[in-house]
Amino acid sequence: MKTVVIDPGHGGADPGALSPSGFKESDFALDVCLRIKALLTPYVFCLCTRDDDRFLTLSARPAYATRVGADVFVSYHFNSASKNDIPNSWEIFTTPGQNRSDRLASLIGDCHELLFPEQKKRSDYSDGDLDKEAWHAVTRLTNCPSCLIEGEFINTPHGERLIADPSKRQKMALAAAVGILDFLKIPHDLLDRLA
Repeated sequence: MKTVVIDPGHGGADPGALSPSGFKESDFALDVCLRIKALLTPYVFCLCTRDDDRFLTLSARPAYATRVGADVFVSYHFNSASKNDIPNSWEIFTTPGQNRSDRLASLIGDCHELLFPEQKKRSDYSDGDLDKEAWHAVTRLTNCPSCLIEGEFINTPHGERLIADPSKRQKMALAAAVGILDFLKIPHDLLDRLA
């Protein structure tokens, strides 16, 4: 059975970004990741780097994935807008260069785009696929295909409303789960549940 590690961003002393009403990125990231785990559990051995509000260092997260022999590692976050950013959008990151992580990110991203047509996609097709590339520690230090998702901008009123909706968080989880299973070539019926 394949092993998947899901990493809820931030936690504990590091709440991440805050919404206009003070909701913490770390809480919503944990909620989405626990939903991903529930969706994946019938198909793979799925673990979360944290299942409560605790702090983990950036290096501890990929180290955990290595320790348990993960076949896939996905870190989930919510963005925070600056003047140059485009709010009401999502993006997905891998490390620079082409490798199997790019395929994982594309499959998750394609499903997210399908389930959230109202969101703008922040992408970089300069290397032929939609993922953006950066040296995030959690993806750089993994030894399996990995990506980091920013599901929406939490610090905008629109983003807060979207993220605070449990049905939207379930769809975010569904996009990640479908992409992971498709990457692992494991048959599933997850999208059929939307009908």
